[in-house]
Amino acid sequence: METEKQQKPNRKLRIAFFSLCIAFLLLAVLAAIVGHNKVQMCRDLRFFSCDSKGFKIASCGPGFAERKDGPIDVNALPTPDAELFNEAMSKDTDYYESGEIKEVPIYEQKKIDRFIFTMLIVVQNGSVSSSEKQTDMMFIASYNQLQQKFTVVSVARDTLVPLSESEWKRVNTAYSRGGIGMLINTINDVFELDIQNYVITGTDELAILADDIGGIPATLTEAEAATINAACGSDLTAGRRQLSGKQIVTLLLDRTSDNKGDLGRADKQVEIVHDAFDYMQDKFDSTFLYPFFRTIFKSISTNVDFETLRGVGYEMAVSDELTFATLRLPFDGSYTELNVDGSYALLPEFEKNRILLKQALYGKE
Repeated sequence: METEKQQKPNRKLRIAFFSLCIAFLLLAVLAAIVGHNKVQMCRDLRFFSCDSKGFKIASCGPGFAERKDGPIDVNALPTPDAELFNEAMSKDTDYYESGEIKEVPIYEQKKIDRFIFTMLIVVQNGSVSSSEKQTDMMFIASYNQLQQKFTVVSVARDTLVPLSESEWKRVNTAYSRGGIGMLINTINDVFELDIQNYVITGTDELAILADDIGGIPATLTEAEAATINAACGSDLTAGRRQLSGKQIVTLLLDRTSDNKGDLGRADKQVEIVHDAFDYMQDKFDSTFLYPFFRTIFKSISTNVDFETLRGVGYEMAVSDELTFATLRLPFDGSYTELNVDGSYALLPEFEKNRILLKQALYGKE
């Protein structure tokens, strides 16, 4: 599933800090587009640069390490048919409960394209400070400086990947077992990417940020409205609605209404991201940005320094045209559904998904 939105040149000049895009992806709000002129835009950029010490970015994740062994060769592994999948699910473990979480380093990767900035964005269930490393929301984000294109890929939680030569698990298990390092390494290995940077937040922080901006718009079905009402004690009906923080998080995590499952949930996440992109165009003025950025940086953990975020944001802000695409992994027609005794997973066609991902993120054929 892919959609694109292109801003017309001179329609509105943007302050699109990449950091704000990051935080709002976590909110399903990917960009704050501020309608004021280039002079004001540059003043704001200088303001944030000079006072960057006021932004404290938590960086408590793993460091980098040179890889001593090669990545897992997915093509050399036995295909995880129903029997193998059933065996894998029977051994599922909540690693945070058993004390088996062991943060692993991020393996250093050679950049595929020096003009493309990529990162992994994870929304942890509950608070970002929790030791229970569970996640149902993972996004790959990239900004292509030459093509002036910002791309976000929602990774379906139930995507089946190898964590070792003999073990297949859903992709979010990598985060539960080895933290952000293992998750990045796993995604890089199986899809041949070069992700080195990350941002982590929690659904609790997500809800607070959403409330801070007056809620997030979304188009609901009757089933989605009923699911939100049951969880939040509200009385929503189908249609276009402004959702509170708790309501938007409920919708982002919903995989039961309309029998949509994990694929439908991933599709809904990128739909909300796109709707929010439109909504944010007229939301902010420059007086709101500084306190809002301070709130954002208290709500995330990242290994990206402020100057890098500001630099990429400036590139986006001064571009004449910015295209914005949202997609879902695995791509349509590129996976097999496995369902054994109520356990469900998506087995990707890895080569096909690699090709489509590289086209989307790097413009590579």
